[in-house]
Parts: sequence; structure tokens; C-alpha cells
Amino acid sequence: MHIPSGGPGGSDEGLGSTGAIGPLRYGVSLTDIAATLGPPWDIGRVSKRRRWPHLFSYGDVELCVCRCRLITSMCVQTWRDTISLPDPHQPGTVVSHPGQLTHREITSALEATGCRWQSVTLNQPPGQTALRTEPTGTAFTFRTEGTPEPLLESAGIWMSTHRCVPPAPDAPDDGFGTATAAGCPSRSE
Repeated sequence: MHIPSGGPGGSDEGLGSTGAIGPLRYGVSLTDIAATLGPPWDIGRVSKRRRWPHLFSYGDVELCVCRCRLITSMCVQTWRDTISLPDPHQPGTVVSHPGQLTHREITSALEATGCRWQSVTLNQPPGQTALRTEPTGTAFTFRTEGTPEPLLESAGIWMSTHRCVPPAPDAPDDGFGTATAAGCPSRSE
């Protein structure tokens, strides 16, 4: 059991080894994703003062999107009984997968696909453990308190910097709101 990637050609290597869930991948334009999966759900602003970055989702896959419309991070909350992931074959629909995945299930799935991983020990608070995959850097965070075996709480991947080129002021509305808000915390020149 693992978080499937829904990759092309029926590939099911998983988020840890591909860094993707179907067409969802950090560094890709939300506008391009919306053309494939339909419009995302609007979760809201990251900051009360700025429109961007902004949070969107497809099922339980949360996307943090820069004003330039690049997906800068992707996170799946997995602590629920079921996880809803976008169906790449039917835009606008989600498919339910079992939640409550264990550390052993995740590491077994990663090893079965040949995906290397390592434990993350630095800055882990009590009651939590984590692992990171190579080469994608996908992080899997597990709850260790109150459970006989560590349970997956979330899985995510992010980019630390990117070159932010916001849409031109005279660009047609893409339906995601204005991009002229000042500031871009993930901006790297």
C-alpha cells in the first residue's frame, strides 16, 4: 500500500519515487493542470495580507501555488480513514484510497519499486518520525504516539526556490485571480 502516482501507461510507482500524483507535480503550471483535471478547489490564501501564494486542492492533494501559477509544494494529508486523489482519467472526480498507512507499508512499497529512502532525524518533535525519498525528496511524516505502529500523517514535496515570472498585467484572466499582488516569498532571482 502506498500513495499511487497514477503515472502514464499504468505506472504505479508512487509519490515517493516519482514526486507526482498523476499530472500533479511541483514546478508545473496550475493553469496546465487545470486544463487536464478541471478547476481545482480554492482553499484560500496562505497569508491574510496577500493573495499569493495561494492554496488549492484536488481531493486531499493540497497545492501551494505562487503568483506565477507554478506549484511550489504539494502535500497529501493521510491521517484520515480514506484519501481522495484526483482521477487523471475523469477530470473533476476523485478516487478514494485507504488511509492510515503504516511505516512498514510505505517502506515496503518504496523498496518494491527500488526507491531509496532515509530516515530523517534532525528536528523531529516527540511523537513523530519521518523519512525522505531519493532522488525526489518526498517527505513522509508519521505519528508515533498512541499507536502500536507509526501511522502516516502526511506526505509532501516542495521546491525551495524558483524564478518567478508572474503573468503579464494584460494577460487574460485565468480564473485564479489577479497576479499583480506585491511580493512572492518563494521568489529567487
